Amino acid sequence: MLKHQFDLRKIVIFAISIFCLSITFVQQSKAELSANLPGNSLKLLGIGMHQELRNDIYIGALFAPETVTDVEQLKNDTVAKRMSIRFVSKYSHRKMARHWKERLAMNNPRNRWQPLTREIVGFSRIFKRSLEIGDELNIDHVPGVGTQVYLNGTLFQTINKEGFVDLLLNVWLGTNPPTKAFKKSIRGQDTQPVQQDFVTKYEALQPIPGRFDQDLQPVTKVAAVETPAKKTTVVKKTPAKKNTTPAKKPPAKKVAKTTPPPKKKPEQNQKKVSTPSKAVANNKKTETKPSSNADPAKKLATDASKVAKLDKDNFKPDIKLDSAIAKEIAKPPVQKTASLEKPSNTTTTTEDLEEEFFDADLISGSYTRDLLNSIRQFQQYPKKALVNGDQGDVLARVKIDSNGEIIDFSIVERSGSRILDKAVTRMVRKAAPFQAIPKELKLQEFEFEVPISFQL
Repeated sequence: MLKHQFDLRKIVIFAISIFCLSITFVQQSKAELSANLPGNSLKLLGIGMHQELRNDIYIGALFAPETVTDVEQLKNDTVAKRMSIRFVSKYSHRKMARHWKERLAMNNPRNRWQPLTREIVGFSRIFKRSLEIGDELNIDHVPGVGTQVYLNGTLFQTINKEGFVDLLLNVWLGTNPPTKAFKKSIRGQDTQPVQQDFVTKYEALQPIPGRFDQDLQPVTKVAAVETPAKKTTVVKKTPAKKNTTPAKKPPAKKVAKTTPPPKKKPEQNQKKVSTPSKAVANNKKTETKPSSNADPAKKLATDASKVAKLDKDNFKPDIKLDSAIAKEIAKPPVQKTASLEKPSNTTTTTEDLEEEFFDADLISGSYTRDLLNSIRQFQQYPKKALVNGDQGDVLARVKIDSNGEIIDFSIVERSGSRILDKAVTRMVRKAAPFQAIPKELKLQEFEFEVPISFQL
């Protein structure tokens, strides 16, 4: 009997030791997934797998300070946080940019993201190449500094705009997250074994440092191109002044040389003074070589002086010879300066900046948000499903024309209950016709997905 009790104690002690070791292992794994920002030490709050059509895309991890216990506390610019992504499969850089912009507009009201359109588009443009397995994107928010974006450890961008990081955070935590399961995981609501599995996979993915460093080069080139643009306007003004002075001097010499001075018949020259060029020529002839007849010479001199006085302003003997130069000089440099100044005046207000900085992905995401809201207003739990205890998630795909009429409808992922699947079909039919496709998109057809969840 005593021997049996002793064996039982051994078994209990062994089981307790195994349990303690497992807890220690989990705690050590959690400790490894920490993040250190300037002046802030962060812990893992939630981690999950993002899927598209049941294909694994990336593992997302959310880090927060020790004092934060709920994700809603993170929606504050004074709280440090990190959104970390490691890719488990290859993903196009265009898809990545579209993913953030569309999801951002789907999960935030338009009046919140529209003032930050430039910052959103600038953020999406850092993705210039396809993302490979193991690549890492870190979005760190440091209070007082801003939101810093890293690709494989290289700082690409710092955005110091109030509320910007909250827009990105809502991509994961908003009403239209990538998937419902992903949102649950990011909020830290998974069981310990499920979370530990994600942690193990996350740690196994190691990014290659500096793989995206060469993508920073175009940023410096763009800045270098902007400086010479201002110098060109100054250079154009200087030659315009220098060309005006020599353009007048050569013609005066040419006119004096081209007209041969008549020596034999001065009386005929007096009768033929009909043009300013001949008058000046004869005037110069009389001054340099006076004629033997006194009276005709005096008459010619007086006539020539009158013509010279009248033609001081109108006399242009070089227009035909230098017409090309005259046309270039005639272009006023003031007009060029004004055309460069106009854009700077028009871009002073934020409304003008938003109109100039139009982005189709943001408009598409905002339009999808409106379509989903119009469908969800008809969501009702079927009575038969309640009686049977049916629950599940449905994913439908809808295609509409430019006027909002349904062209095609299909259920991509079924709930396992025919009653719930039919309920989603009825919801979509009731919401149709939808609002017309925005003219900015310039599309004749538009396709979107409708995720609907039924939970008891």
